[in-house]
Amino acid sequence: MKSARYIVPFAIAAALFAAVLLLLIRHGLHQDAGVFVYPLDDAYIHLAVSRNLALHGVWGISPYAFSGASSSPGWTLLLAGVIRIAGVHLLTPLVLNAVSALLLLLLASFVLARMLPRAGIAFITAALCVLVLVVPLPGLALIGMEHVLHSLFLLCMVAVAAKILSLPEGSGVHRWLVAVLLATAAASGAVRYESCFAVVVIAALLLLRRRAGLASLLAIAAAIGPASYGLYSHAHSGFYLPFSVMMKASGRSAYKLSDALLTTSVSPVMLLLAVAFLLRMAQLKRQAAEGRERFWSFGQSFLMIALFTALLHAFVGPTGWLMRYEAYVYVLGIVALALALGEASIDLRRLSSAARWMALAIFVAVLPTGLELVHRAHHGWSDIAASLHDRYVEHLPQALFVAQEMPHSVVIANDIGFLAFYAGESKILDPLGLGSVEPVRLQRAHQKVTPEFMQQWGARDKAQLAILHTDFPGMETIIPTGWVLVESWCFPHNLVFQNHVESFYAPDASSAEELRSQLADFRQLSPEIVRYRFPQDGVAPPLPVRGESAVCPAPWSTLHHPSSE
Repeated sequence: MKSARYIVPFAIAAALFAAVLLLLIRHGLHQDAGVFVYPLDDAYIHLAVSRNLALHGVWGISPYAFSGASSSPGWTLLLAGVIRIAGVHLLTPLVLNAVSALLLLLLASFVLARMLPRAGIAFITAALCVLVLVVPLPGLALIGMEHVLHSLFLLCMVAVAAKILSLPEGSGVHRWLVAVLLATAAASGAVRYESCFAVVVIAALLLLRRRAGLASLLAIAAAIGPASYGLYSHAHSGFYLPFSVMMKASGRSAYKLSDALLTTSVSPVMLLLAVAFLLRMAQLKRQAAEGRERFWSFGQSFLMIALFTALLHAFVGPTGWLMRYEAYVYVLGIVALALALGEASIDLRRLSSAARWMALAIFVAVLPTGLELVHRAHHGWSDIAASLHDRYVEHLPQALFVAQEMPHSVVIANDIGFLAFYAGESKILDPLGLGSVEPVRLQRAHQKVTPEFMQQWGARDKAQLAILHTDFPGMETIIPTGWVLVESWCFPHNLVFQNHVESFYAPDASSAEELRSQLADFRQLSPEIVRYRFPQDGVAPPLPVRGESAVCPAPWSTLHHPSSE
């Protein structure tokens, strides 16, 4: 294989990736007054946990106690290792993601060039460019989380598994193939728990190929990371899973089969994979009649792994949130479709005229699905760009306020990432349970967070401040009547979280005046924010200086003082 067949497509796709990524960064810096931010609060959770692990030996959002806030043990350990060597840098996740994206493109280019010997450079280049724009790799890298690295490991694992499955039954498997398969299974399992979907599919196919020993080793390798973290977490908290996984899973308890079927039916990559699989079955049937069938080819094996992994994720795994959860499904799906299309294009020369017209009809039928991929590529730019500004307006100011005005305080907050990173010396109590174990224990005991619980919890830990999104569903039901509402910030846009009101509470009347004075002195706010002060008499006039042209979309009912009812 000539190296140009995969180097040239890789170079073009890498240039496209770099250009879009740099344009997104430039756009974010321009709209955020030159301040770099990630578009999700979660990236800062990982950074904070990794920093505390590297510098203090504590796996937590603060350096004082364990908290299972990170849902990716492998990514946290990688960040902690880099921090230990190179120090704390905000851009570390971005750099790691950019490198991972380039390696992913190089691997995809090599796989396509190697397994489609008749495919031209233009075809491989087009497939890689679709991968860049549809996943979307630049936006995924800018999110600053583990999803690009996870996709890289899974692509490598699936490619090696497809190679092993394509070997004649009973033939030996090279040791390096086994080693790479097990290593990537262990790495992907440690980085994200959704790796189990692909592992289950690959293990089942290995069993069909009578490779039970390898299937068992694969399952064991993939379980090493989650099991190791589970034992560590249980020793510190009594739970085997990250708090975020347990709390988010509880929120999906009402997820029905009809929801999964709807997700499956509207997923563009799912429909395209299903069509490719059915066409492949028809092709294999014709080849069997001609006596030249080869079911377990590389492309067929890869297609089956991608399709059934996508089905499992649609039924069990999460989707959305800036297209990150299902990103690995799109990586596997696009590569699988490129392999299937490349093999089919070679076979089209042997098709009859009627069969060619049928293939054209199928192409026209799935064209709207392809347009959905264009729609996803568009949102890969627009949603990320909007979220960059949302985090700058919504999350950064509250974190800077705590870091500057109350640097060693105990804070109750339902958004913890920016606070944990920028106000690292503060102790954070999270009522949603992503960063604190107390709400998790309540949830596991089938109890709810109540105002009485919040009052006792805050008093026990001597909380000096609460920063809560008071229009977050259910938040108004947990605020103690003894807390004093001092100020609320309203911001008109929030694409990802749809919350628009951020309220500051003092634990009692005696500390309210000090908090009111500290907030009055704080000036690092975006002009878009409308500030509402709540004096002792309960009157809340909007400040006329900042944000007077903006309109707060939240109803006044979300800004009420609970004790005034």
